[in-house]
Amino acid sequence: MYVNEVYQYHGFCLDVLINQINALQKLDNCTVILGDLKLQLQRTRPRDFVNVSFPKLKEVTGCVAIYGASGLESVGGLFPNLMRVRGNTLINNYALIISNMPRLREIGLANLLKVDRGGVIIWPGPLTCYVHSVDWRAIAPNARHVLSGIDVYNPCKTLPCSCTDNSTTNFCWNNMKCQRFLEGPEAERCNPECVGCLKRDGSICSLCRYYTYRNKCLNTCPNGTIPLTDTNYCVTIDECTHLERWPWNNTCVSECPQNYVKQTKGTTTCVPCENCNLTCNNVTIQTLSSIQEAARCVYIKGHLSIHVRAPPETMKELRYYLKSIQEVTDYIEIRGSLVITSLDFLPALKRIRGENLFSDKYSLVIHDMHSLQTLFTANVTHHLKVDRGSVSFYRNQMLCVSEIEKLVRAFPVPPTELEIPQGLNGYSGSCDEAFFNLTIHVKNETNVVARFNPESNTSEHTVLYVKVPAGLSSAIVPEVCSDSEWHAISIQSTVDKSIEVELFSLSPATKYAICIEKFDPKTGRLARSSVKIFTTFVGKPEPPFIVELTASSSEVVVIRWVDHLDYLPYIVRYELDVTLIDLHNLNNFNYNHCIDYDYFDWEEDFSVHARVMRPPKKYDRSCESMCGVLSTATAGAMVDEYFDVCNIIKDCHQTHERPLNKTVGNYIQNIALDIYGKRKNFQVGGLAPYQNYKFQLRACTSKECSVSARNIVKTLRAINADIPTITFLTASEKGDVSVKWDPPKTINGAVLSYTVEVTPVIKFNDYSLLLPHTLCVSGNITSLIIKTQIAAKYIVRLCTKTLASSYSCGVKMKVLVSSEVYSNVWLSGAIFGMFLSVTSCMIGWKYRKRNINDDILLVNATSMYRNESEPPAVMMSDFAPIYSIPIRDTHL
Repeated sequence: MYVNEVYQYHGFCLDVLINQINALQKLDNCTVILGDLKLQLQRTRPRDFVNVSFPKLKEVTGCVAIYGASGLESVGGLFPNLMRVRGNTLINNYALIISNMPRLREIGLANLLKVDRGGVIIWPGPLTCYVHSVDWRAIAPNARHVLSGIDVYNPCKTLPCSCTDNSTTNFCWNNMKCQRFLEGPEAERCNPECVGCLKRDGSICSLCRYYTYRNKCLNTCPNGTIPLTDTNYCVTIDECTHLERWPWNNTCVSECPQNYVKQTKGTTTCVPCENCNLTCNNVTIQTLSSIQEAARCVYIKGHLSIHVRAPPETMKELRYYLKSIQEVTDYIEIRGSLVITSLDFLPALKRIRGENLFSDKYSLVIHDMHSLQTLFTANVTHHLKVDRGSVSFYRNQMLCVSEIEKLVRAFPVPPTELEIPQGLNGYSGSCDEAFFNLTIHVKNETNVVARFNPESNTSEHTVLYVKVPAGLSSAIVPEVCSDSEWHAISIQSTVDKSIEVELFSLSPATKYAICIEKFDPKTGRLARSSVKIFTTFVGKPEPPFIVELTASSSEVVVIRWVDHLDYLPYIVRYELDVTLIDLHNLNNFNYNHCIDYDYFDWEEDFSVHARVMRPPKKYDRSCESMCGVLSTATAGAMVDEYFDVCNIIKDCHQTHERPLNKTVGNYIQNIALDIYGKRKNFQVGGLAPYQNYKFQLRACTSKECSVSARNIVKTLRAINADIPTITFLTASEKGDVSVKWDPPKTINGAVLSYTVEVTPVIKFNDYSLLLPHTLCVSGNITSLIIKTQIAAKYIVRLCTKTLASSYSCGVKMKVLVSSEVYSNVWLSGAIFGMFLSVTSCMIGWKYRKRNINDDILLVNATSMYRNESEPPAVMMSDFAPIYSIPIRDTHL
């Protein structure tokens, strides 16, 4: 791509190199740059960058280098939404370089979350603030960084951040923008498909963990699209070809993999090839970028020289990019590379021809490798062919001579004492082997006794032991791990023939490595016994860790868990207890739910329906929710960080009897399940809707079970629930309406109250303007009599208030007044009627004289705007006696 030319297609741009200010506008539509972003903007002024910004740019797959932009004051102002620099290509070992910018006041890349590969160089200018207030290790954790020093004459010096009280996470880009984190206590709580998200909504992703298509995060690319190998964006075939790439093997590639060659006849593709391996001329490796350049080398015509400074990821890069080298025509020289511990990064090496030798003598030179402990793999050592030359090993303090002797047999010219000087290899590696008749007696889950026979009473002995990491397949020696990981017990000179050392506070069910070291103060040499492996007793296992407890419906909850790594091989079954927590029913009738409308919030809170947590480090992380296991039914669920809940639960380590299986109606109240096999998930059905259930999970060995891992989740609300059924309905001539009903067949949680609506049917122009008489009673009442306006017909409706609904109503029912006639007492009835008429006239005359109107208005001028499902504004309790309801507990 030529300077200042930017090729853009559907938001994708190819390599960008710009050295003129007016060419910056060509970045307007770039969302992803496939390649490098390099800006060399000399002779610019601050006014050149006014209102110049590219908020669409989110990702660069190569490196970002901004150099000499003399007028730029904020990089973040130029690229406010740059979130990821992948570092597929590097400049030396660095993916982000900002240098030589005299007017730059801040970096300001407030949305930068991740630099996947390579380090950072920030060396802008004397006015730049907030360089050291950013935790660059969190952004680019696997690399070294070069930051400008703190200038005492800089007016901003070291401005403090005010983002959090935690000093370990109190980082910022300026006084307005705090640093965003993907891990740790300040990590953004996002949906599992996200890498970063909005704080107010965890479902709006900043970047996608898996694939991106049309600004959406997906687990796989949709039909008609293929993933772009440079990044995780899904593109169409048309987009792939327009980006100077081609479809192959359901991906969009820019180059063919090893043992394949690009074919351009007809449709561009990759086809298998033989003898098409790449031959490289002299390969010199000093940086990560030079390691990557050797990725396709199989035959090296010349020499292979490795002298790498110490980026932490060097060994990983060497193993990945040099794995195909089979032959070197001249020699191999490796020197002064502190991070190289083994030469196993050349697993395919078959031949060193030695056509041109180092110093005219050597075909293999290993000098000043202070961390090197082993040479080639056993397969390479046994089958390596060397045509010419000898070897030279010098000042490799951790490399034992025994390792060297395994290799020198392959060389046609045996080395002399000058090529392998005595005492200059392995002098710090405890290479002399000692025999102490070491035996181990495991006493219990946490204690063992080591017994050995010292060789000399003038030597100092040290017992070294360490926990063997789970899954480690290679041999373990003390130099492999840091000093803090190995435990040492020193024993001074003794005349005893046998020494016993007890090791305390070990971890149960854990594999340990142990050896004895002897130091002779006279000769200054170290000797070490062979390493023995022992395993402590299992005992009571650690509890499993519930990574996800999800309500997938109103009756079903899915639980997923992982095991403690130390106990993983010993777990044979699980015990799962599920118990209904009837929290609401215990207190339903302590409150007047006819008045306390705000006691419950009926807005859906999805967090109570899904409990999702990342497991701690000692637990298996192969199927945690952050890797995409989270159920799609848990919209709005958040992934929480682990915290030690046992610190706040007093009975955490107590054991309880398992509950008896019990159901109420069609739903489970208690259930105890035994789960056998290696499964790590289970689905429990038949649960009550919108109820809290406590899940207790225990991991069991063949002898005993752990304490319970526990969590609580609420099932989802059921649809078409909370509708009561009227079973009896009558109305009398006196205006008494009698109603009886059955509770809803399906209840979301519990019924808090019932509301009966009675509307007298009278002659009126618009029945919709009639305001019903209402009476609200507690949720444990199932019948009542309402005294209302006398009418010939009534319309009655029954509504409920539950934990999930503030007003759910059944159908409206009509009832006619039924006349009660008793023929055997007609005379008494007539006399009583006459008496009642006279009395009524007298009372009426008296009140008429007072000119008081007691009529109850049945018309509500605003009722035409009311929602039929809302509770009425006027309660029948204003006109009828108040019922006194006794308080009692009602369980599901």
